[in-house]
Amino acid sequence: MGGEEEVKKILGLTIAVVLVIGLVAGGTWAYFSDTEDTGDNVFQAGTIDLTLGESAGAPINLTNMKPGDTASGTITVENVGTLDGSLYASSWYVENDGATNPTDMTADEFAKMLLITAFTADGNDMLSAIPEVDNNAGKSVYDMVNDTGVSLTDYSDPTGGHGWFSYDADMIVNESHVYVLTLQFDINANNDYQGDGITWTFEFLLTQQ
Repeated sequence: MGGEEEVKKILGLTIAVVLVIGLVAGGTWAYFSDTEDTGDNVFQAGTIDLTLGESAGAPINLTNMKPGDTASGTITVENVGTLDGSLYASSWYVENDGATNPTDMTADEFAKMLLITAFTADGNDMLSAIPEVDNNAGKSVYDMVNDTGVSLTDYSDPTGGHGWFSYDADMIVNESHVYVLTLQFDINANNDYQGDGITWTFEFLLTQQ
């Protein structure tokens, strides 16, 4: 009997040692492996950037003018960002009378007397695109500013309701546009307009497509 118990003890110890070896082997078992990385993944927002240049008489200045006087100006806009965009423009005027102003005509009344005799975009005639808002003969600053334009709900309207106008729905990077305006103080302006005046402002907007 003593011999059998001794054998059982030996077998028991042997099994325990085998299990321990198995556990150690399992803990140190390794698979062949290899890793590669893709390099730096860069995420960077593009830019919408519009430059505005004024030359050849712009901003247009007609001061100390008499009926029939004319002046011209050129405005160049360019997409200098990294993304294509859509170009819009808006304009408005405010009263800007001279020191001597015997009869105070409103800004609207004066704007009707500033006739647009020529308007081109990249050399193309745009005068016919200006509507006859006041139903007077000839296209005027009043007509151009008071057209309803298009609605851009995501952007404020600087003109107080006069709206934006679409000039290029697909203005690609590095593309530019040149606008030329020629104005004439209406030859039919009478003495009531002496000393009256306005300041006319343009604003251009380039939006993400």
